[in-house]
Amino acid sequence: MEAVRDRILSHSLGLVSARGLSALSIGDLARDMELSRSALLAHFADREALQIGVIEKAATLFVHDVVEAATAAAAGEARLRALFGRWLAWSRSPRLTGGCPFVHASAESDALPPGVRGKLEDFMTGWSDALKASIDDAKAAGQLTADTDADQLVFELYGLYLSHHFWHWSMKDRMAQERTQRAFERLLAASRG
Repeated sequence: MEAVRDRILSHSLGLVSARGLSALSIGDLARDMELSRSALLAHFADREALQIGVIEKAATLFVHDVVEAATAAAAGEARLRALFGRWLAWSRSPRLTGGCPFVHASAESDALPPGVRGKLEDFMTGWSDALKASIDDAKAAGQLTADTDADQLVFELYGLYLSHHFWHWSMKDRMAQERTQRAFERLLAASRG
């Protein structure tokens, strides 16, 4: 039973990464997966429950692939670098056929049901907090200036990530990774004083 649920969520995650949460349809998904509609509804009571399940699945994978993997790096700037590098790699993961599902979901967040939007906001807040904690550790270690505004730096990191996502996925720019990395280095240099 759990294996079927996980297969549904994995397939749905691929769809969401390419087309967004709004594109998820119980009927279309059942047809794609050769399941009856009632079999799919046995796992997800409705479309909103499916959308929440996909966000939870994506969040679990993200925490594993990005946050937990980056803990191997020392706290501070090294961890911030690892988090950012793994974040960029996440958006190009083979399991994400169209990019970061959180980017797509955020773009349509106003149209999402409140429960789905709340799950998305919780995830995004948690991720922002993880970045801020890493920035604060770098400040405490003297690797970034004490007056570095962690909220501003997180804002700018998101800007780099969204730019990378656009240039990589929409424009098919083979230099997107390199350009983003150069911009990241400039941000860090400016935060060192």
